[in-house]
Amino acid sequence: MTAITTPEWDATAAGPTHGLLNLVEMQFVSGTLRLTTFPVDVPAMGQTWKGLGFLGEVGQLHESEDGAAEKLDLTLSHVAEANLALALGNTSNYQDRPVRVWVALLDASTLQIVGAPILRFAGVMDRPRIERGDGSADATGKVVMECLTASYNPRLNPAALRMNNAQHQARHPGERGFEQVASLIGTPFVWLTKAQQQYLAG
Repeated sequence: MTAITTPEWDATAAGPTHGLLNLVEMQFVSGTLRLTTFPVDVPAMGQTWKGLGFLGEVGQLHESEDGAAEKLDLTLSHVAEANLALALGNTSNYQDRPVRVWVALLDASTLQIVGAPILRFAGVMDRPRIERGDGSADATGKVVMECLTASYNPRLNPAALRMNNAQHQARHPGERGFEQVASLIGTPFVWLTKAQQQYLAG
């Protein structure tokens, strides 16, 4: 998805010093979990976002221009028992449930959020995986929740796999690109090779 920024955001981002944090909202059946990559709890958008100890990192956020699904990994600390319970629990508690990620800028001197956080990812949770580390002394385990954009999820929207003319007309009235699709699929044509055409022509 395309990020829409504000003048205040742009001015802060262009400044010499600023900080950055992520706000993650995961809507489970059992309740909504709000986490941040900041070391302490953060009040923002009328909610309190739990700090370090729950959310390890947010994967790379990127744009998709070719219709491909956007995917995102959220790394959760394995130290929190609730995170392990999440990974080992019933899939109906999280699979295809909404997840959103915002990016916020911080004033480097006051450590306060500047302007409104920018929504950078909106999708659904897919499946978690547990990574146990490589066995070294400083290795730590983690729980990784795999997420993807809801609009391209065939489990939620099977019709997204194919668009018909009625759907296309609703979005782009008068555009005729899908007008003949149904007839082309339902009425197969026999195509002759060049050699066959020459033979029939005598």
